[in-house]
Amino acid sequence: MDATAPVASSRARLWLAAPFALSLLTADLAAIHIRRPLVLAEVESVLESRRRWSELVPVWHPQASDGVYLGLLKAWAHAGSSEWVARTPSVVAVACTAGLVYALGAQLFDRLTALAAGTLFATSSTTAGIGREVQPIALAMLAATLATWLFVVARRSRRPGHWVVYAIVAASSVYVHASCALVLVAHAAMLAFGSPPARRAVAATAITAALAAPAVVVVLAVHRHLIDPLRQPGLGDVARAVHDASGRNSVILAVAAIGLALLVYDAATGHGADALALLGAWTAAPLAAVLVLSIARPSLDARYLAVSTPAVSLPGGFGFGRLARREVAAAVGIAILALSGVRLSQLERRTAENWPAVVSYTVRSQQRGARIVIAPARAISAFAYYAGPGRGSLEPGGPAAFVVVRAGSEGAALDAARTSVRAPAYALRNELRFGRHLWVQEWDRTGLPPASG
Repeated sequence: MDATAPVASSRARLWLAAPFALSLLTADLAAIHIRRPLVLAEVESVLESRRRWSELVPVWHPQASDGVYLGLLKAWAHAGSSEWVARTPSVVAVACTAGLVYALGAQLFDRLTALAAGTLFATSSTTAGIGREVQPIALAMLAATLATWLFVVARRSRRPGHWVVYAIVAASSVYVHASCALVLVAHAAMLAFGSPPARRAVAATAITAALAAPAVVVVLAVHRHLIDPLRQPGLGDVARAVHDASGRNSVILAVAAIGLALLVYDAATGHGADALALLGAWTAAPLAAVLVLSIARPSLDARYLAVSTPAVSLPGGFGFGRLARREVAAAVGIAILALSGVRLSQLERRTAENWPAVVSYTVRSQQRGARIVIAPARAISAFAYYAGPGRGSLEPGGPAAFVVVRAGSEGAALDAARTSVRAPAYALRNELRFGRHLWVQEWDRTGLPPASG
């Protein structure tokens, strides 16, 4: 018997276990602090999922691209109503995505590159943060990566059944989140710059685009009000969004840039042009869409860039695997993991909105005849979620008022509160903070006439 056979078998088992290990690592990092209070956006998703099934049908639903996720959340709600139950689908989604990043890397490059890419994705604070949110973007990342893996497999196998499965999954992904439509652009780019595509490949891509079009049209037609809109987004805002999509890890961005440069060099020598087209378009299309949307509308939704996080990890893994010296690779690997650890630690310490603490404090301190005013009006849903139905007010009353303000900055919080109490009818006496985006202010009636309008 060949003495190397047991060694080869052991290595094969280790490589087979790699995607499962990456999924477990991702799930562990995403599940940390999973019991923290829901923020306003998460409360709105939970409340939306409580609509009737007929109101969650994609296309007819006002938020058509969220219909699949909201339906899943509605079905999953039977498991319980606690915060960790609501977040479990997102944890599972990012964990499965990590395994698919490995599988896609192995299809496009090799297993070592796949392992490096999966590790970059698993340890990204973006991945962990998205996995802790009751939002559709985690499921969108999974759907986009699965669709891309199926696309690569179908393109190489040329079997009709693979193209049918790809078309179904890819079209459905757009109804999870509209940003998945941008990944379809990357699939078309891979067809355009690879070997001459077969007719069924072109047909499958065209059919997928036609099936996904209604969701994209509805999303563009319906005016959605962001919780934290930007009045005039600039290139600095876009740069911060790109940085956030990489897990706020500049070393990963640098390694990904090296990987893309190496892919360009390989493509120039006649190798890997299709992989370059896929990953380049997958990375660039969401960024281009964000730029266009920020010009067309006074907003910047960084979640549309999150779908490109797997795409950043893949050239990052390729660049890391091509580093010339082991010492350099070790130093870069340590730098990436160290910075990722810092970002994950910062994610743990950061509390955005502690609504249960706000409810406890305001209800306990409320004076007779005073009201608890919520600003802006949409934030009353989060207060009532923890305080109970019918709690909270939009108008002040009595000699004093607590004003609970959900805002993106301290200045915006003060402006919103002044509008709510119609200053100078009330004057600010005290202020407490319950997270990065949540304040409780105490206002006293002055006897002055309220501001007009």
